[in-house]
This record gives sequence, structure tokens and C-alpha cells, in this order.
Amino acid sequence: MISEIFNHLHPIIVHFPIAIIVIALCYDVIQIMKNRALMPNQGIWLWLTAALGAWLSVATGPEDDARGNTTYLDVHSTLADLTAWVVTLLVVWRLWQTFRGNRPFTKFILVSYLILSIASCTLVLGTGYYGGKMVYSDGIGVKVNGTDVNPPKAH
Repeated sequence: MISEIFNHLHPIIVHFPIAIIVIALCYDVIQIMKNRALMPNQGIWLWLTAALGAWLSVATGPEDDARGNTTYLDVHSTLADLTAWVVTLLVVWRLWQTFRGNRPFTKFILVSYLILSIASCTLVLGTGYYGGKMVYSDGIGVKVNGTDVNPPKAH
């Protein structure tokens, strides 16, 4: 059972940042609608968890299983890297604002922050879409009766 977990670490981990980024964006939007501002320290744990999950997802991606077997790997990998960097940038921005006095994001800063947050959500959903295409269209990482549907190609 432990070997099954390690063999499927990426699909287990990858769903957390997808959900948390969407939840964090929704939380921020609700706070903004309710208060007409956003305090940098409110919801920071959601974004910290999202950043950690995004980097763990990138680190556990089984590229060797997909290389040569799908046309979606490059776009999936690029979107995943961009997602991790954008979410990290959001976390750094919020931490910086918190340590500067935790003054609320307002007007131009708030709009800029929201654009970046929406971009992170769009990126993670695009990453998930192409990851799903690799699994469901190309059979990457899929086994039937212990045999790979689309076995890794030799380098």
C-alpha cells in the first residue's frame, strides 16, 4: 500500500492546490465585497498552503512517464511552473504588506492584487485541464491489470 501511495504521489497532492487556490480567491473576493478592502493578513494561511501545495505538485510531477507519450506535457508543465511562481508572488506580496503594518489593500493595489489572484486561479485550472487531458486522453500513468496503458518511452 505504501508503494501505491508513492507511485501516485502527484495525483494525490495536486488536487490540494487546485482547491485551495480557488477557495483563497473566493475568500478574498468575499472579504473585498464585504469590507471594500482586504487586510493582507486575512486568509494568508490559505495562500501559504496553496504555494506549498503548488511547489509540491511541481516537484512530484512524473515527467518520465509522460515524455514522448503526450503533446500536453510541455503546456501542463509550463502552466504548473507559472502557477507556483504567481502564487508565491502573492504570498510574498501579502507577507510584505503584513510586515509593513498590515494596512488594507485599497484601490489600485487591490485591483492589481485581484488581477494576479484571478491569474493564479486561471493558471491552476488550466494546469489541471491539461493534466486531465494527459490522463484521460493519453492514458499517462494509467494501468489496467498492472500494465501501463501508455508505457513510458525509452529516452
